[in-house]
Amino acid sequence: MTSPNFSRVNKDYFILFIIWLIALIIDRTWFLLDESIPAYDQSAHLTMALHHYRVFQDFNLFSGDWWLSLWQRSQSYRAPFVYICTVPFFFLFGKGYDQATLVNLLFTAIIIVSVYHLGKYLFKSCQVGITASIFCLLFPILGIMRTDYLLDYGLTAVVIFTFTILTVWKDSFTGFYSLMLTLSLGLGVGLIMLAKPTGFIFILLPSIWLFISFIRKRQYIKLLQTGLALTVAWLICGFWYGLNWLTIITSALNANNVGKAEGDPPATTLAGWLVYPNMLPESIGIPILFTSIGILLVYLIKNKFKKEAIKAIWHQPGLNWLLIFLFSSYIFCSLGTNKDIRFILPVFPVISLISAYLFHLIENRWFDRIRFTAIGLSGIVLLNNLFPLPLIQAWGGKHLPNDEGKKYPLTQLIDKINQTNPYLRTTLGVIPVSTPQVNEFTLDYFGTLADFRVSGRKLTTNLSQVEQDLENFSWYVTRDHEPDEPGERGETKRKLKSLVESSADLKLQGEWGLLNADKLRIYQRVNPAVVVEKLNDSNVAISLKQVIAANQLIVGKNNSITYQITGSWDDLQNGLLLLKWQNEQSAWYHDHGIALGNLYCGLKCHPQGSFQVTENLSTFIPKTLPIGKYQLSAMSLDRRNSKVTPLNVPNASVDVTNTGNIAKSPALDLVSRMSQLAGEFQQGKLDNIFVQVGNFNQYDANKDYLNQIEFAANYYLQKEPNNLNWRYTLALSQLLQRQVPELIQNLTEITKYDAKNPYAWLYLAFVYLYNFQPRQAEPKLAIAEKLKPDVPELKTLKTVTNIMKFLPLIHF
Repeated sequence: MTSPNFSRVNKDYFILFIIWLIALIIDRTWFLLDESIPAYDQSAHLTMALHHYRVFQDFNLFSGDWWLSLWQRSQSYRAPFVYICTVPFFFLFGKGYDQATLVNLLFTAIIIVSVYHLGKYLFKSCQVGITASIFCLLFPILGIMRTDYLLDYGLTAVVIFTFTILTVWKDSFTGFYSLMLTLSLGLGVGLIMLAKPTGFIFILLPSIWLFISFIRKRQYIKLLQTGLALTVAWLICGFWYGLNWLTIITSALNANNVGKAEGDPPATTLAGWLVYPNMLPESIGIPILFTSIGILLVYLIKNKFKKEAIKAIWHQPGLNWLLIFLFSSYIFCSLGTNKDIRFILPVFPVISLISAYLFHLIENRWFDRIRFTAIGLSGIVLLNNLFPLPLIQAWGGKHLPNDEGKKYPLTQLIDKINQTNPYLRTTLGVIPVSTPQVNEFTLDYFGTLADFRVSGRKLTTNLSQVEQDLENFSWYVTRDHEPDEPGERGETKRKLKSLVESSADLKLQGEWGLLNADKLRIYQRVNPAVVVEKLNDSNVAISLKQVIAANQLIVGKNNSITYQITGSWDDLQNGLLLLKWQNEQSAWYHDHGIALGNLYCGLKCHPQGSFQVTENLSTFIPKTLPIGKYQLSAMSLDRRNSKVTPLNVPNASVDVTNTGNIAKSPALDLVSRMSQLAGEFQQGKLDNIFVQVGNFNQYDANKDYLNQIEFAANYYLQKEPNNLNWRYTLALSQLLQRQVPELIQNLTEITKYDAKNPYAWLYLAFVYLYNFQPRQAEPKLAIAEKLKPDVPELKTLKTVTNIMKFLPLIHF
């Protein structure tokens, strides 16, 4: 016979499945009707999800390099959990916006089941658990988030899952079941930290509350289990934090500044504490809110506000536990400067439980009718928020599907670029935007969706950098009716648009009409830095076919030069040119990736036959170089296997002089520019480096120039280990790629060859601190202080070292 309890559980799970199925029908109907363009944040998240999908194309569970590439993919406070969860849906259903949002169905299932079990456990009532699950379906804010793609809904799922485990775990002490709960708790905490770095605040106070209780009651087994759970959590999220902790902190600080810029009231004002309470009615729906509060009032009136009745509610352990979670989350979120309803989203499943408990305080037939009516009205409120229903406007229209995607030809724009450049990866310069439909994030998303072939990057908002940005992109997009902005930002936008549309160096490649006589245009450089042509020949060996330069090159200037290289696709795509212009006395280098590392036609695109790459570049000749005749020697370094192949060089010689004028030349390649910055890096001049590297990362969206530097530098340092320019250039590259072990090794070598330079020791100390090795950093700081005690950063690094020495020593 089947036990009654088993039948009840089966019935409850069937009801939960029906709730989830209704959510599926509502959500997918919304997406079926919607043809909108993802806005700023959504596009950024979708792009990151696609890049994680790309990492999983070469999945290798047992490869340290693969794991490193995974953790490096998301480098700011945007943690990778939701992106990783989205990857299977991309593999199963395709890589679009609608397909990405299917991951929300997984999160909905986690929320519904977790809330059910939490209600059943805390209130010993399956009815409360089922009702709370229904509320999670009906709350307008959760419905809106289910039909969007943001990190907060995934965070909500793992927070309520972990809080449910925490609730059951606190009362479980021994046995296999308790061990499984401990491991699950560690898993949940680790996933919270991988979902959003600030996610821990939602379970922080309940966890501290329990920890103090375990100590007070001398429950040592729970303390041991706590240590095990935290160890599991760290194993899950520790590598990502170890790699990204500094960028997480700086990004979080920037996010706080966003809140200030948006005018959110601070926590020092009453308005700051009322932001979230004021949002509650529209977030959970008037019917549920009023019915829950109304039943509570009727219950108290019915019991004449007797102390026993109040105590019966207030002293309910389950309710108190939920209130600890709710009010601590409210306090932490209200203390933040950036206030948006989605930042407090994980409290809504707990609010659903509290509401469900109050919903069932009085059980009789009349109140059953009231409850059914409230649930029905809440369903209408939810639908009115998501669909254009002719109902009460004050309660609806918050997140309606629209067809704006038909009005903005972003797919056609990206296709035009790819048709023009079928064999090149493109970075598109976008005038700092301004509208949710056309901005660097949406264009970046559409370009990434097109097999990762186009990246959208924002042009400068600084007037002094306008000319630099107009030299370093090959493609630009403009729009006629850009929203006007005051101040330098607005002036910069107007100047950029005017210069792009009037430049003789750029040509119009596409134009599309938008609404209200608006137009979208793309421009390409007349003489692009790289041109790729398909040859009729079969595969040929890589060769430097032609070098074109002026007879005389001038020191201290960027001099125009053209290289023409032929070879097979794979050899060219993975090739790095090692170019050395030399005479008997001295030399200068012009190393760079073939086609500047931009040969690409898709993830699975491997064209057969031979290709010709023409590079229209500049080469910089140092002022210290003696004048005279210089001859070119060339090699190709294969990045797949580090094999070096000498190239037959056509008769390429130039005269270097210190007089004369140069007509306008192309922008200098990024490897050469990083080599120039290495001198400033050696001298501790970091301000300009940070600005320029930020620009470089805009110009080369894939940051391939850093990889090029790494290969070239490692090749030359095998023969010239004391070459400090290559050492510091490589150190910059390793720092920006966060290759900590390699950077420590390189900086250690630098301190041997540049031992009198205090900055070499400071850099080494900083990297040790970054790697949580304060005891290794301390003697390096002592040497730096002895060499130059007045370095401003020295005091800060010494303070950080002293603080870290009191923390557990963790090596990543």
